[in-house]
Order: sequence, then C-alpha cells, then structure tokens
Amino acid sequence: MEKEFAHAVQVRAQRDGQFVFILDSSLPFQMILKYLEKRLEESNRFFRSAKIIIDLGLRPFRFDEVVTLRDLLKNHWQAHITELRLGHRFDSFFEWASKLIGIPIYQIPVQEKEPEPVIIKQTCRSGTRIEAPQDCVILGDVNPGAEIIAGRDIIVFGVLRGIAHAGAYGNRESKIWALSIEPSQLRIADLVAIPPRQDRSSHTKRYEIAEIRDDQIQVISF
Repeated sequence: MEKEFAHAVQVRAQRDGQFVFILDSSLPFQMILKYLEKRLEESNRFFRSAKIIIDLGLRPFRFDEVVTLRDLLKNHWQAHITELRLGHRFDSFFEWASKLIGIPIYQIPVQEKEPEPVIIKQTCRSGTRIEAPQDCVILGDVNPGAEIIAGRDIIVFGVLRGIAHAGAYGNRESKIWALSIEPSQLRIADLVAIPPRQDRSSHTKRYEIAEIRDDQIQVISF
C-alpha cells in the first residue's frame, strides 16, 4: 500500500521559503490525506509554521477537501496555506462559486491573437527563403531563385519572379498579389501552377492577383 501512494503529494521548496504541495490527480482524497499525515509526522516538525501553496494540478476543486487540508496543516503544525493553485479543471470551482453567491458563472474562452503579418522591406534576391505564419508583405521584387511561403496571402509591391506559396496550411481562399506576376512557380494551398510566359509590353495594368478559380490557379490582371 505504501508504494501505491509514494508520490501522492510532491513537495517542492521555493526560493522565497514557501513549500508547494502538488497533489496527485489519480488518487482518492483520503489516500492523499493519509499520506500527508504520515509525511508530516515523519518530518520532525520541519513544516511547523511553514507557508504552503497547495497545487491541485489536474484534480477538481472540492471546497471540503481544501478546508480539510487547511485545518490539518494549521492544527498540527501551525502551517498556513498562502495560495491555492487550480489546474485545467475549473468547472467544479465555478459550480462552488455559483452556489456561494447565487449567480451562474461561465468561463469565456480566450481567443488567441492572430500572428502579425511578416513585412520584408527589401527585394528578395536569389537564395532567399521567407516563411510567414500569416500574411507576408514584400516591399520590393522577388527575384528568380527566391522563395516566399505564407500561411495566408502574399503581397508583393514589385515584380514576382521567384516561387510563391500562399495558403501553405491548406487555405484555398488565399491569394498572391503583385504589380506583375512572372514566377518560376506559384502554389496556393495544394495546387501548383507555372504561368505561361506572356508578352506584357503592350498590356497596361496596375497589379495582378493569382487565386484559385474552377479548381486551378489563375492570374487576373487589373
């Protein structure tokens, strides 16, 4: 039995002199309590008047269990719980708090902030490889031999002659924008295209966009 709950409570010392008691999430509370009583008896008053942090880890919050731990530490060793740390399971805590104040409590998921666009303020020369988790903006040309990879759109304020891969994580709504698109290869999501060489001398345009239409990459001039 002793081996079964040998790690029922892990004890760690902090630099500020406090102790952290980390409770095993897989054991019944009575086994946690039995182990803790035994550990405190064997400590030869080591924890007397100590300041202790209770870390529940993955254990659900139970008000009666916390009170029992508080009373055990206080009555036997005059130790004090200075902090209670909850893990990833907050439902039981919210349920207790709701009953305490008589108001329902709900947790709103925190939305992660999207990564900022990567902005390159120069021409990308041969051998350059740029990877961006979101949009990628190039303030210059993309020369042959350069490669631009972006999770979403690629915007080139210049001539695109290298390799461009937009929607690298599979987003087919992504686009490739450039003043002129003359690449060695275009990729959007899972599609690949090599646009044919065209005589652009007689064609006046402001910019071009490569996007997926009819399940293929098309370059549209504006």
